[in-house]
Amino acid sequence: MAAMLFGLADPSQVLIVFIAAVLAGAGNAVAGGGTNLSFPILVWAGLPAVEANATNALGLSSGSVAAAWSYRKRIRETDPRWWWLVVPAVVGGTLGAWLLLALPPEWFTSIAPLLVIGAAILVASDPVLRRHIRIGAGNGTVVAIGLMLLTSFYGGYFGAGIGILILVVLSLLGMPDLHQANGFKNMLAVAVKGVAVVIFIAQGRIIWGAAIVLLVGSTIGGWGAGYLVQKLQPETLRWVVVTMGLAMGCIMVVRQYLL
Repeated sequence: MAAMLFGLADPSQVLIVFIAAVLAGAGNAVAGGGTNLSFPILVWAGLPAVEANATNALGLSSGSVAAAWSYRKRIRETDPRWWWLVVPAVVGGTLGAWLLLALPPEWFTSIAPLLVIGAAILVASDPVLRRHIRIGAGNGTVVAIGLMLLTSFYGGYFGAGIGILILVVLSLLGMPDLHQANGFKNMLAVAVKGVAVVIFIAQGRIIWGAAIVLLVGSTIGGWGAGYLVQKLQPETLRWVVVTMGLAMGCIMVVRQYLL
């Protein structure tokens, strides 16, 4: 009976969802991709896909907040010119969340594995991209708004790998330090998911018991990993990001196309 209060069938599912939340919160703090773990676990536990997606967005939001808090010193040191990216992040997250509730989720779900794998490859190619891609002062604002809108739109709709995609956007826009970009990525993810979560709550799509389990687990994972990852060298962090992205993407490909 107690387990049913969590929207899950039995106590073992509560434990599995909690462990998944801890790992997902840690994964999002490092690079992103936590949704690739927690969302399919919620579906496996019997939640309908749209409700699982909405519940997962709320449940992992605390992990992103905790990770951003652990990066607060680096975030405070971020050049103020980056902060306006919050605006397209909120707009895109709103539109994506609206589309999730208005249309079936199959389209974005089907391309999510390719987006995650592609984003990981882009992170791996970051040094080469920086040498050959420059966004000039004349069109930088337009390009930045477009990239952030597209990324946050996807984040509001489904969001698997959103952290990796935001890292790629920040890299292409010229944020020089990967640790600083990782901290700022967590803050932008909070903006994207936060506005989506408000919409999901207003529309009654949250399974609250499962969301509480996710909130507790992702907070623990996000806070702990957020502090630990800052001890890594930037190149080491880059390859952690790449490895996680490729692994999560391959898992999604297998689940989506082979099973």
